[in-house]
Amino acid sequence: MDNKITPGEIVVMAAGAVGFIATFLPFADPPFGDSVNAWEGDFFGFFPITTLIGIYLLVAGGLVALNKFANMNFGSVLGFTLVQIVFALTFFAAIQAIGYLLAEFSGADRGIGYWLMLLSAIAGVVGAVLLTNERRAAGTGPGTV
Repeated sequence: MDNKITPGEIVVMAAGAVGFIATFLPFADPPFGDSVNAWEGDFFGFFPITTLIGIYLLVAGGLVALNKFANMNFGSVLGFTLVQIVFALTFFAAIQAIGYLLAEFSGADRGIGYWLMLLSAIAGVVGAVLLTNERRAAGTGPGTV
């Protein structure tokens, strides 16, 4: 296996790390009281949906890291390749993060944790697309014969 890390792998792994760390930062800053992160937002009903954004990104980055550094070959899991699973996880994270962009926060401002999760989710999708193109160019990804 080639040990060279590709840009797509770097982006997915970085998005996973940043997205998960962002779940512990302020997700919403209400006009009353303290800010809440994605793990403790009972008032706004954040938990557990907001935490899934970070968890999806962490799992996607972890799968890429295991594939690259531990030489784990996932092959086909329920008919899906590693690249397809990574794309699905990052896509779901991005859709959920964009959904919170459109949601009403009951007068609260979105915190830095939300904005980092949104950016890392979008970066994760970009990394998954790069990863797909890199694997296709190498002849090892989806769409190859």
